[in-house]
Amino acid sequence: MTGGQVVPSRRHEMNLNEEIQQVLASYALPNSVIETFATAMGRLDENKVAPGLMVGERAPDFELPNPHGKPVRLSELLAEGPVVLSFFRGDWCPVCNLQLRALERALPGIREASASLVAVTPQSLEHTLSLQKKAELNFDVLSDVAQKVIRDYRVQCTVPSELQNLYLGFYSLDLGEQNGDGSWNLPVPGTDAEGIIRHTYVTADFTRRMEPDDVIEALRPLATAATS
Repeated sequence: MTGGQVVPSRRHEMNLNEEIQQVLASYALPNSVIETFATAMGRLDENKVAPGLMVGERAPDFELPNPHGKPVRLSELLAEGPVVLSFFRGDWCPVCNLQLRALERALPGIREASASLVAVTPQSLEHTLSLQKKAELNFDVLSDVAQKVIRDYRVQCTVPSELQNLYLGFYSLDLGEQNGDGSWNLPVPGTDAEGIIRHTYVTADFTRRMEPDDVIEALRPLATAATS
């Protein structure tokens, strides 16, 4: 109470992972589907199928096309400052779409840290152009059709057979038609920063993502070092 008036509490703004859980809950998926995903993703993480690069390793250079077909080279971006590199599965994945929009909201903070942001997907330019327009993204979504960069960053995995059956049967979704190379290989969601890997978040559990605020927090020491 202030001056006899009720001061409303500040509304809690959901972070990315809370938003993801809310959206997933709205689908009211059968327990059998949830359990199949959880078991398969847990096994992939346990077996370290796609562990990603380690902190301290050098990020492999690459050149990939943006949605307009213009080549984007990592080393040229790094010449301007740190790079946040986000791997995502495709525009068919609602969780990936939530993450990309969250990164777009965080883009001013990323740029304030003198960093740039690019996302990498195994989908074709047709998909990346549609996604960039639909989500109104102001950063490049790069198409890694051959999945070479995805392999080089050790985030590629083959969708387990039980999940392939689930996608085809329950979702009527053929990932071979979504991927540019026609395979059922996907990148596990991951986010890395800078030319020498300074921070990484990689997991086969597509329902968990690195918070954009944590991305910005990881960039701050790099920005400070660059200006000191």
